[in-house]
Amino acid sequence: MARGAFREAFARIVDVPVGRPDELFCKIALMADSGIALRDGSILEYGLYLLEYQKADILAVPSLAPFYWVNLANLRANLLAIQEAEGGKRCWYDRTVSAPARRAYKKAYETAGDDASLKVRILAAHGRFLMGLGRDWEAFGLFNIGRKLNASDKDCRLGRVETLAKIAGTAPALENDLLREAADQLNEYLDDSDRDESAETLAFQLSERLGVDGEREKLLYPKNTIITDSEREHSMVIYSLKHNLYLTPCATCRLCDRSVGDAAALGAQHAVVGGGGRYRKMALLTGRLTERYRALRAALIDHCHGTELPDAANNHPHFPEVEGWRPLPSATASLLNSLPGGTAVLEGMAYCVALFLGRETRGPIKIDHILGSPGAPGSGLIGQTNPALHGFWDLWADGVEGLIKGADLPELVARALSTEAVEHLALDSDALSSRSLSLLGWLRNLIGYLILMTDRDARGDKDAAPLWLLQPFLLPKK
Repeated sequence: MARGAFREAFARIVDVPVGRPDELFCKIALMADSGIALRDGSILEYGLYLLEYQKADILAVPSLAPFYWVNLANLRANLLAIQEAEGGKRCWYDRTVSAPARRAYKKAYETAGDDASLKVRILAAHGRFLMGLGRDWEAFGLFNIGRKLNASDKDCRLGRVETLAKIAGTAPALENDLLREAADQLNEYLDDSDRDESAETLAFQLSERLGVDGEREKLLYPKNTIITDSEREHSMVIYSLKHNLYLTPCATCRLCDRSVGDAAALGAQHAVVGGGGRYRKMALLTGRLTERYRALRAALIDHCHGTELPDAANNHPHFPEVEGWRPLPSATASLLNSLPGGTAVLEGMAYCVALFLGRETRGPIKIDHILGSPGAPGSGLIGQTNPALHGFWDLWADGVEGLIKGADLPELVARALSTEAVEHLALDSDALSSRSLSLLGWLRNLIGYLILMTDRDARGDKDAAPLWLLQPFLLPKK
């Protein structure tokens, strides 16, 4: 391999027997290097087969678990990268390879324990993979976590700048501040790194978006400027920050007070997205979606904090005199009443996508009528190249396939009050909180992608989702 004879090297190692997991890793690593160098997807597929075939033996050694999962994910990512580099079409609206890869990245991070260095490698690879799917909003969050673990990691530094530049336009009131932050951090990256053509191109793009005055203006990070009027409001702010519940690009950052508040919205710069009143309709809809989201968030926080909501009905109460009856706290009942509203939020999202695709509809529509299903996307999506639209569909498909554990709550609570499942959930405060929190995170990101979809369209940035970078096979330290 050192002299470039990758085909010969593969022929020599392919039949070499191995007796231990570490030997298997070394064999697959050599095969992966050969497959990448030769742009031969069949070699990577064979490496995937060996990993999956030996899964039980490898996972029997706990220290090898994160390496198994991250290498499984990286092999799938490299397979997609090679297919596309060799002229194959993008995997958009086809989750056959991408969904298992993302699940493997999540498993890798969960099993990495206290190994901060490995966690950073996993976060960087997963973030890059999400960028290739148009899911920049979530990728930014992963790069943020990676930078907190290791502020000097170049992959996470550059990934954070790239994704911040992409999502800055979703928050009109903060856009210039976010672009200046991206430009400042990119300049620091360029000062510390060798020549990077893609980073220099991004620097030029940021300079054009900021203009001369924007580049000269000093960037400030406001801190301790949030004033709350009550203990309840203060606790809501803290809870929303802790769980990244604010609808803003800054939700996962918390570097300054810009992370407080729902800054994501359609602004005046998005008015060029189409005629026939399309912008007005989408602006109204995204505003209503945000209001519904905020109401559901407040209901969840009240439930988690055990807030007593007065209803002026405490005189002469009478409860069923049956075994097992237990009255629900008022905040819990309020949350259960709010959850079915998630169905209306999804309907509003479907209408936004229909408007974006130029499909005028009358009356309410179901989201699957527009988006199709995870295995068969809607006909209107085929041929669409806006990365954020694909990111929206892919994240929605996660919820449909059960990868988002709270995505089924709105329909479950709306249609099944009499079932034991809903009764048990209502009485299990922790389970209800956990699943509702997951649902809110899903809805927050979906709304974010709707706004990002329109922002990218307004800026003409429709086809810029990057191809996946080739990822190395990671070996445990000896």
